[in-house]
Amino acid sequence: MKKSRIFWGILFIALAILLIISQLGIFNFHISIWTLMLTVFFGVSVVWSLFHREVTSFLFSLAFLIILYDEPLGLEAITPWTVLLAALFASIGWHILFPSSKKQNHNYQDIQDQKAVKDVEVHIEENFGSCIRYIDSQNIENVLITNRAGMAKVYFQQATMKNQNIDFNLYVTCGMLELYIPHTWKVIDQTDSLLSHISMEEMNSDLIEHCITLKGKISFSEVKICYL
Repeated sequence: MKKSRIFWGILFIALAILLIISQLGIFNFHISIWTLMLTVFFGVSVVWSLFHREVTSFLFSLAFLIILYDEPLGLEAITPWTVLLAALFASIGWHILFPSSKKQNHNYQDIQDQKAVKDVEVHIEENFGSCIRYIDSQNIENVLITNRAGMAKVYFQQATMKNQNIDFNLYVTCGMLELYIPHTWKVIDQTDSLLSHISMEEMNSDLIEHCITLKGKISFSEVKICYL
């Protein structure tokens, strides 16, 4: 069994126990289901940020966790704006001192699940784990990516599309997804998102070879589109 699956399994069991105990009045505070789901989202974001050494994401995820639990931690005096500003200033200061930290770390030796995909029907599913997929398919007809509480990176630099316009159907829940695409692919976001963050780099080419429309549902997750 993968260590990542063991980690996420234990995490969700612990959260279930914490939710039940909080409702029994053993603690002097109660945890709602929304607070629990946000805890999972920002907790995953903290782990993902540490894994990829993304300081800004780590600081803000930690800040939101502090805001969620400011009352039991006795930190109401510094939430929400003080802790958010502190995360912002700390992030700016870090990138000024260490500008190289913004560069992507492409050493993925610690991720064992790396595979190439050659099918025209690209279907990727990751649950409670981490993976990297290199799409070498020619004349792709359909893309479907499902990610539940996982961390996935998908590279399309060797892929070609059958049609000029194609839909990417994304279904991400409490997960992190990064899509790396050629710089001549235009991306349009039409996803149905709930408490999620979808970031896209600016297209740096005047030539548009393909138009990618992102569809599907993104819940309590982060999706990042990066150009190669």
